[in-house]
Amino acid sequence: MTVVVRVGLLDGALDRSIGDAVYAVSGGAPLGANARDHGSQIARCVLAHAPQARLAVAQVFGSSRETTVDAVLDGLYWLIGQGVQLINMSFGMPTASPRLAQACRDAADAGIVLVASAPARGAPVYPAAFAQCIAVTGDARCASGDVSWLATAVADFGTHPLIEPGRPEHGGGASIAAARMSGLIAALLAQGVASDDLRARLQRAAIHVGPERRHA
Repeated sequence: MTVVVRVGLLDGALDRSIGDAVYAVSGGAPLGANARDHGSQIARCVLAHAPQARLAVAQVFGSSRETTVDAVLDGLYWLIGQGVQLINMSFGMPTASPRLAQACRDAADAGIVLVASAPARGAPVYPAAFAQCIAVTGDARCASGDVSWLATAVADFGTHPLIEPGRPEHGGGASIAAARMSGLIAALLAQGVASDDLRARLQRAAIHVGPERRHA
């Protein structure tokens, strides 16, 4: 028996066609976007793998995809107050904020699963690099629904990175991969998998272990 899982999106606005899946909103115009805006794409990736999920949307980004630590903190604590079980954070900041680190600890202490996008290589980004977060990047080896266990310095897991599988011209990346992983995790939570068992469950499900190899 599956249960409804409440997923928090710390992102941009969604388009109104997703409104039936949304149970709480915060921000300037959280249901005023179009279907190709980032927030809408993130929501659809989550729902593609967890159609039973219900979304709480904290709009912290506008069309410029720029925000502040204060806005992210406000959105994160608002989502904690909405009783979400999982929060997707498809963004990365180059500098660790002690206040954001504390907010992630507070969310984790409340039993919330945190999923954040990370680069495949290079320097760590935040919040993905915080220990409380499941750090996810895109892995071209993965089909939609597949998981790879990377265990690199910057990413824990990888999954399919394209907005539309088979259509690379429509874009994608780590932020999309994180949203797909959030959907896969939400589906596991709906099946009754305990949050403490998620990492081990994802490791067992991985079809690839270790990072993609770069060919010369």
